[in-house]
Amino acid sequence: MKSILTLLSLAFVLMLSHSANAQIQVELKLDRTLFVAHEPITGTLTLVNRAGQDLIFGDSGGMSWLDFTVTDGRGHLVVPVRNQLNERPVVLSSGQTYEHKVTINRYYPMSTVGQYRVRANVSFPQINRVFQSKTLSVQVTEGQPIWSQIVGVPQGHPHAGSYREFSLMTYYHGARSKALYFRLKDSDSGVVYKTYPIGDYMSLRKPTYSIDRQNQLHVLHMTGPQRYKYTVVNIDGDPVRQEKYFEKNGNRPELKSSDFGDVSVVGGFTEEEMSTPYEHTEFRRISERPPGLPNN
Repeated sequence: MKSILTLLSLAFVLMLSHSANAQIQVELKLDRTLFVAHEPITGTLTLVNRAGQDLIFGDSGGMSWLDFTVTDGRGHLVVPVRNQLNERPVVLSSGQTYEHKVTINRYYPMSTVGQYRVRANVSFPQINRVFQSKTLSVQVTEGQPIWSQIVGVPQGHPHAGSYREFSLMTYYHGARSKALYFRLKDSDSGVVYKTYPIGDYMSLRKPTYSIDRQNQLHVLHMTGPQRYKYTVVNIDGDPVRQEKYFEKNGNRPELKSSDFGDVSVVGGFTEEEMSTPYEHTEFRRISERPPGLPNN
């Protein structure tokens, strides 16, 4: 009886293997094919269950259900910097499509300028099989540096007393699309902590930047005709504030620093001000005028 059950179980697994092999679809799409060195290389992994039954994708024997095969321009295998991806288990109902956001270089070092080839590998422990996506090409390059500044980490921070470097660079995402990038790195070791775009960039006007008394970086740059973006980045490289500004009738936003080291935007119009109809604009009454002002 026991041997019969074993044979039936084996037959079921083989049947499931054949069905799943034909009906589990794996597709990897990258958000772009061109990335700046050290910025997150992101994309979407899509799984489609056409096997006619619910499937479970989870860790098995300490191994994640998802990993990648990454090779460099010379065809050499890129070894992951961590043992496993620690992706959470996924239950995929029959007929369900599941989209999973991925960051390839979170585990695989791809900061060296050059071309890479990437393929997703999805393990199915129930039948001891691995399903693979098509191999995609991605190009990693560097932006054009325009500014950098070394700043000290302020008191109260866990790394107070060390030094970090803020830098800005520009990069073409395509033939016409240009972006302004921010990068944070350790000024002593050169380790890059973060690299990311802070917005579209129009080179008609150069970006302006200033560092406040908390050693936060303030950046104001042009994103389009009469359009600007204001970004504040803290010492850890995180954007803590982002606002849109507009130029109108020659009134253009500008960065100003006070004698106390505070930085703010003066002039221009906020997005809220641009969207408020004139008839809804609040006006001060004459009786609210400060005393001592001339009548004419």
